[in-house]
Amino acid sequence: MIYDVIIVGGGPAGLFAAANIDKKYKTVLLEGNKRVGVKFLMTGAGQCNITNAENIKKFPSRYNNPGFVRKILYEFNNIMLMEYFEKNGLKLAVREDNKVFPADYKASTVVEFFVGEIKKRNHEIKLNEKVAEIKYIETAEMFNVKTGNNNYSARKLILAGGGKSYPATGSDGSLFSILKNIGVTVSEPRPALTSVRVEDYSFKELSGVAIKNVNITISGPDKKKIKKTGDILFTHKDISGPVILNNSRYMDKGDEIVVDFIAGDTMDFLEKKIREAASGAPKKAVKSVLEENIDLPNRLIERLIDASEFDPMKKISEVSKKEIRRFITNCKEYRFKINSFSGFESAMVTSGGVSVDEIEPKNMSWVRNKNLHFIGEMVDIDGETGGYNLQFAFSTAKKTIIGL
Repeated sequence: MIYDVIIVGGGPAGLFAAANIDKKYKTVLLEGNKRVGVKFLMTGAGQCNITNAENIKKFPSRYNNPGFVRKILYEFNNIMLMEYFEKNGLKLAVREDNKVFPADYKASTVVEFFVGEIKKRNHEIKLNEKVAEIKYIETAEMFNVKTGNNNYSARKLILAGGGKSYPATGSDGSLFSILKNIGVTVSEPRPALTSVRVEDYSFKELSGVAIKNVNITISGPDKKKIKKTGDILFTHKDISGPVILNNSRYMDKGDEIVVDFIAGDTMDFLEKKIREAASGAPKKAVKSVLEENIDLPNRLIERLIDASEFDPMKKISEVSKKEIRRFITNCKEYRFKINSFSGFESAMVTSGGVSVDEIEPKNMSWVRNKNLHFIGEMVDIDGETGGYNLQFAFSTAKKTIIGL
């Protein structure tokens, strides 16, 4: 079967590309699953955080390689994307935090929208077609794509097969091995936007508790200290939340994460505040005094008291300065040592992929063959949570089809 364009992968990038390629180009989208958009349906907890409405100038800093993404994002930016959806009948909702969703908050609506646009152009979608081999026939200037069932040929090949995150959805990274066989440089994939498992985790009882605007410092051997701010979440087995997920790309096993739970106050200020409260109620239990004067959830205060090794029911007047200082230090400099990461099975995206050094950003083509293109999560680019990874997927897809 011969086509003008073959797209491999029915995720966000592949669907957008197929939905926007002019109908004069005979196009087929190959999907390894029994339906398209399987992983897409999981984005934003099934609500589909399409993009972010913040100023596009802030976008590049949300990715691991700002220099590479800047022009790509500027040329098809978040506002253009939103206008595209609205113009073609997909209503959107913008939340106060700038996250953009379909108006009904259903990822399935977005998938159905793309499938409808693909059908309007008479492009084909072939399901249960997992790619097994890719060859370039130089004499014919054609790509041959072999699946478990069929052979497909085309002048243009757009690879949108995703990374290795959520492998149960079919996004297993198998295309990377195939690409290596034809000489494409692939940076080793690793989980990104993933929660972190730490040694001697003692916050299981705080599962579900989130602390806003904490400061974290990431440090490790031969690594410059990295300081970030955001919300942290405790789960039954690890630490998560935006400040952890967004910065897991910088972390390695054995690194230390130092958390400042009360970033707005200094140690001296907190010590003075507790001392003044104690002078007004010397017989009060230290636990009560701390709960009334430290702006943290009570369960976290209890855990920090436990880590500070003093009796929570002891009178505040009987607690030594050293013990109070130890408690404040735990509030401001609680230390976690990274043991592992939650893995591809639950990571939101993949870090790694096709090296940007081998991609021509003007149309996302391979520098060694202008008719082979890489878009979306296949590229060694990963962004923060909040719609940034989908925006990159759509922007790269747009760049690719402009040059057809």
